Amino acid sequence: MSDQPQQGRESPLLFLYRVIQGALIGGGAILPGVSGGVLAVVFGIYRPMMAFLARPLVTFKTHYRLFIPVILGVGLGFWGFAKLVAWLFSGSSPIPLALFIGLILGTVPLLYRAAQKPRDGVALSAGERRSNRLALVLGFVLLMAFLFLMSRGSAQDLEPTLLLSLVSGLIWGFSLVVPGLSSSSILLFMGIYTKIMAAVKDLDFAVVIPLLLGIAVVAFVFARFVDRLYERHYGVTSNAVVGLVLASTLAIVLFPPPEYHIASVGQGVLCVAVAAAGFGAAHFLGVWGEKIKPAD
Repeated sequence: MSDQPQQGRESPLLFLYRVIQGALIGGGAILPGVSGGVLAVVFGIYRPMMAFLARPLVTFKTHYRLFIPVILGVGLGFWGFAKLVAWLFSGSSPIPLALFIGLILGTVPLLYRAAQKPRDGVALSAGERRSNRLALVLGFVLLMAFLFLMSRGSAQDLEPTLLLSLVSGLIWGFSLVVPGLSSSSILLFMGIYTKIMAAVKDLDFAVVIPLLLGIAVVAFVFARFVDRLYERHYGVTSNAVVGLVLASTLAIVLFPPPEYHIASVGQGVLCVAVAAAGFGAAHFLGVWGEKIKPAD
């Protein structure tokens, strides 16, 4: 999706595609092992989204045809996927996690290729390529180390009080402005994730309002900073994102919550098949988007 102002008429198919993108971003923000920010990057929405959070009035005027269907989709996806997650995680099957892992891995090839593209048509120097590789490795190692430490702690039986709902929103906000950071995975480790999802599903505003407030605070405070990073250091930032994506995905494979461990060979085979289906679906959506998006 182009970061340039939208010109001319756009087809209903493109509007529907953007609603679907928004729904996946909203859903990705709450699914363990998936980052809504990563999906926004892959769909070409991330930079306009950061610019909107940093300068909402000016940016909305130039990108309103992008934001209207995407915002609609995000709302539908956040609520709809909360209902889905509450149902999927009502048991202890690892199959939902396998699906989410496949979906995020399906976005990695496109994300990596985009990170290697030179800006302004100028070929990257050897020093820039080394910096990009270093950023990818550091992003991977740092997030992997953090999630490893989180996995060592025992999950607590926490209730979504007003304060914890606000804290959960603050944590979730970072998954929007820092692509690759799956904040839902952190909440899952804390033992509060499924309870928050149940509250969102039931539209329990005592939980939903402080949750959204926390998300909004982090998103608006850090948006300008992240937007400047992409503007001034595109290669380093985008390659660091690739490292974060890989780390967040691998961590959920290596350190799944105890209740979601694979219990048998047959279940393991089914998880692999589901993950492969998720990979194929994400790849197909990316290819479809490349075909129907307007020219830059």
